[in-house]
Amino acid sequence: MDMITSTSNRYVKLVRSLQEKSWRQKRGLYLIEGLHLVEEAWQRGTPLEVVLYTPAFSQDSRGSALLAALQAAGRRCLAVTDNIMGTISATVTPPGIVAAAPLPACSMAELLQVPAPLLVVAAGLQDPGNLGTIWRTALGAGATGLILTPGSVDPFSPKVVRAAMGASFGLPVVTGVEPAVLATELAAAGVKLAVADVGAATVLWQADLTGPLALVVGSENHGPGAELLAAATIKVTIPMVGAVESLNAAVAAAILLYEALRQRQGG
Repeated sequence: MDMITSTSNRYVKLVRSLQEKSWRQKRGLYLIEGLHLVEEAWQRGTPLEVVLYTPAFSQDSRGSALLAALQAAGRRCLAVTDNIMGTISATVTPPGIVAAAPLPACSMAELLQVPAPLLVVAAGLQDPGNLGTIWRTALGAGATGLILTPGSVDPFSPKVVRAAMGASFGLPVVTGVEPAVLATELAAAGVKLAVADVGAATVLWQADLTGPLALVVGSENHGPGAELLAAATIKVTIPMVGAVESLNAAVAAAILLYEALRQRQGG
């Protein structure tokens, strides 16, 4: 087995560069780290440009089975030293395998072609953990797409991809959609815009969340923003009995999504 031992290797430099947004955009690739995520990406049909792994990973039964499948399909799989893997990953404990995959492309038009779409709009969300958790929750609750407005964290940063736990391979995302454009396109497609707002008069479960719907979750510091509040078809509040001002964005998104799912299933 040939082993890459130099950080100057072009594939090492390529994969390591994907920690940075500018290089992800320039190369059109993003980083997938760890056995679980690489395995799920492969199973979901995500094309993998290059895979780097450590010798210890190849000796694990599950790891060797994955590598065998990737190699049989003609994927480029290259062994690297533990030290090299440590320079590639930003995690405290570097994984035994990483992969580079093409950034998926999706448009608003594609999201709106789905019958009775259930969309989640992350309005200026900046915390990677929150966005990843929302992405994962949205997929679990049956959402059909994720939309990010300007100012949101890059959904394909390594931290978001790890927090999404595979949802990035199963739920399409559109980024950089201006609130005014979003409101116009949703209205034209007959999609209701439901905005979570602490000052709303309607309690969440009193609102009609059936049919084509986009649920807006505001940023951690600034909420959904004036434009989306003004464009809202429905404004809802999540009642809180205790003395807290607001909920974590990911928690709020989960409550909204599962109430929508309950209503859509006739619960």
